[in-house]
Amino acid sequence: MTTMNALREDASRRLRRETVSAAAICIVLVTGGALTATENLPALNGTTSTSAFLLGTVMGLCAVAAVATLKSIVDLRRALSDDRELRRLHAKENDELQAHMEREVARTFIQLMPVLAVIAIFVGALVSLEAMAAVAATLVFLSVALLIVKASYKIRLKGDIDGGEE
Repeated sequence: MTTMNALREDASRRLRRETVSAAAICIVLVTGGALTATENLPALNGTTSTSAFLLGTVMGLCAVAAVATLKSIVDLRRALSDDRELRRLHAKENDELQAHMEREVARTFIQLMPVLAVIAIFVGALVSLEAMAAVAATLVFLSVALLIVKASYKIRLKGDIDGGEE
């Protein structure tokens, strides 16, 4: 039964984290919508089309993140309400085939990232120089964030391995 308690505790912790993420995403979406509706969107160098393009990009990314986060919240709530669903969620998340597929998808996406970056920068250049620079800066920011997350996982894993050997 301690295993079920551990699974339940982990699911509760993840649910809290996902709920905070959903709230943050909603704040960004509402703020962006309010800025657009009230036409108070700050323009870059006086060009509102650039600002509208950038806001549309951010709103689209946030909408995708919101859908993924809400799906995760629904799955976690369902799992916390029923032990069978909790076990099913745990089995699904720890399935080796699923993990392998996710690694392959991530690897393929990382390999396609330079091509996607060039396409995104080109599309931004069609709008304006500022939009192109903003897209390029966003790609650099996301790449650095990816490296930081990867490094933090490696550090945490190394700490777990070193801590387990004592």
